[in-house]
Amino acid sequence: MKTQKENVTFRIDPQLKHILEITAQAERRSFSGQLNVALEEWVQIRDELHPQFVQDIKTALKSGKPESVWKG
Repeated sequence: MKTQKENVTFRIDPQLKHILEITAQAERRSFSGQLNVALEEWVQIRDELHPQFVQDIKTALKSGKPESVWKG
């Protein structure tokens, strides 16, 4: 069974958009398809690559005094 896709609108830095467009072309995907792949990969690795970073963010948010730069 195929899951219905949803539309999402957001603003993106032009330089990042350009990089994604080049990557999509190189991998023979649509821009939308490339965004899906990039987001799926990010979701899969975010906790694996930066577990302490994620924990530091959660701790800072709970404290009510988040810092703008991670100092881990």
